[in-house]
Amino acid sequence: MNINNIKINRVIAHEVVRAKELEQRAPIESENIITLDSKGNELVSKRLVDTLSNGSHCVEVTVDDETVNTPFYHVAFMLDSTDEDFIKSSKHLSKELSRAQTIGSIKAGSAIFIQGTCLVDDGEVRFVAIIKADSDQALQKQIREEGITLVYINDMVLGQSQRLFKIAFFVEVEKAEDRLNRRSEDFEIKIFDHMMQNSGSGDAASYFYSSFLKCKLSHNASRQTKEFYEVTRSFIDTLPIEQSEKVELKGDVISYLRSNKEIISPREFAKDVLPVDQQDKFINLCNEKKIGQSISKDLSLLKGKLRRQSVKFVSGVTLYASPAIFKESVKVGVFLDGWTDIKIKGKVESGV
Repeated sequence: MNINNIKINRVIAHEVVRAKELEQRAPIESENIITLDSKGNELVSKRLVDTLSNGSHCVEVTVDDETVNTPFYHVAFMLDSTDEDFIKSSKHLSKELSRAQTIGSIKAGSAIFIQGTCLVDDGEVRFVAIIKADSDQALQKQIREEGITLVYINDMVLGQSQRLFKIAFFVEVEKAEDRLNRRSEDFEIKIFDHMMQNSGSGDAASYFYSSFLKCKLSHNASRQTKEFYEVTRSFIDTLPIEQSEKVELKGDVISYLRSNKEIISPREFAKDVLPVDQQDKFINLCNEKKIGQSISKDLSLLKGKLRRQSVKFVSGVTLYASPAIFKESVKVGVFLDGWTDIKIKGKVESGV
């Protein structure tokens, strides 16, 4: 999904807090739609495009609960609602987000609700976006006659260098006459969560799309993960490099998949692992195979293939080891005079 040319129609923001703080005080809520000036519009639109466009760290999710008064129900309703109802639904959703913030590492911040239009693959569609942005402190530079001054800002959101935010982007792909009875199939939903890039399958990475939005990772994640594994290994086999280098690269594939990252990014993998002159070719191949965008990692179809790494020789000898041991303790050298040099760290322990 390639998103661009975002036009914002309505914006509102509310404070969100951790769940336990709800017992102490009510979060601050806005009563009116926010009027953004041209620079504000440009900033918010750019942050959305940069984060959600093709090749980003976004994943697709599907709605797990679309009954009345669920988050999906309110989001779908907000597309066609009056300003008054838009505000009411945004307040309801911001409170639900606060209730979902039960994990220790989660911070208070702002929930920003945006309704507008954008181009998706050259077709104009409507969208609703929910941004959970953590607050940050900063110094604002101001130029005056006497020189430059720095003004302290206590509560800044959506700064260019800020990574602590989450986005749910609901794109309307099918229109409906009855706006009160929308189906989840009418929407495509993309989630960006900075926690999903670096953490394991913990609650910190799932509370936003699961506990709050009542969504689940796309059902085809396991198939896409397996296809990424197979396409990548096949691509490595075609590279004009020594077999020993191919063995090392295939080990890097296993290490990448076994890491604690929640998201597979073909673009990131190419940049970090593959030779520079082969990176664009690999990304184009992934796009052709429909796995060019980021993928929710699901190893359920690959567990057996990731337990060990092997090197097979034409002489009938096969060397096995766990991927971690193979990477650290096995070095495959050059082939010369019918023999391949193999270096294994450590002494021989036993034999049969």
